[in-house]
Amino acid sequence: MQSADPRWRFFVEDETAYSSPWYDGRGRLMIDFGCTPAPYYRPDGRCRGGQGFHHGIDVALPCGVTLRAGVSGRIVLGGLGAAYGENAFRIRTADRDLLIAHAEELLVSGGDRVEAGQPVARNGALGAPDGCHLHLEQRTVGGGLSRATDPREVLALTP
Repeated sequence: MQSADPRWRFFVEDETAYSSPWYDGRGRLMIDFGCTPAPYYRPDGRCRGGQGFHHGIDVALPCGVTLRAGVSGRIVLGGLGAAYGENAFRIRTADRDLLIAHAEELLVSGGDRVEAGQPVARNGALGAPDGCHLHLEQRTVGGGLSRATDPREVLALTP
């Protein structure tokens, strides 16, 4: 993996570097979907031992890596909160929202139609305490955190 970010912290034992249609290059999983010992999340009743719940999957990627639309859809900006960074956005399809957070630069605008494979942003760490990474969430259309589901299938990680 190129240019390791000294802020990266890994909360999974898997050391595999994965590729995905969502980004250029390869990256390790930092935090998986679900219960996590990562200290950034408040204790959640779904989790044991005071662990918090992570609503997406984080993949460690060097700053500036091109992020691509893994699905076709429409870009929706706003309404996500400071923890996601000022450049967080959703790719809305007919049946779900795919949320990308912490981007350092957007390559699309709100309302744009994007096709799978199209560059949409440059990876960053805006709003993230643990360095540059892709944060990807899957939610029902217009849904909040309580509507997040595991995005692993749509992330399509390949060792």
